[in-house]
Amino acid sequence: MNTYVVKCKLIASECDILDYHNLVFKILESNCPFGHSYALITVFPNWGARVPEIGEIGYLMYDEVMAGDTYYNRNTDSIMKYNFSNFIFKKFIKEADNSKKDIII
Repeated sequence: MNTYVVKCKLIASECDILDYHNLVFKILESNCPFGHSYALITVFPNWGARVPEIGEIGYLMYDEVMAGDTYYNRNTDSIMKYNFSNFIFKKFIKEADNSKKDIII
């Protein structure tokens, strides 16, 4: 499993009936780990982190997992394997809006 942080903008979002959020981000920097312009990231149900709103710009932390990678399931107190390769949401930090700072002359 690898963890990445990229500057990006959320451009599309959908939530399925099982409460998985699928987010499409436009990558805003040229040093994206995979050289792609867009990333589809999955937020698991009950993740507990704030999901960004469409149009928000900020810094996305996500994991790249491969089918067969393992994780700890706290609900069952056991080690589980991922069934599918995926990019998994960890957190999003909104970029500060510097245009609203007071200017003192």
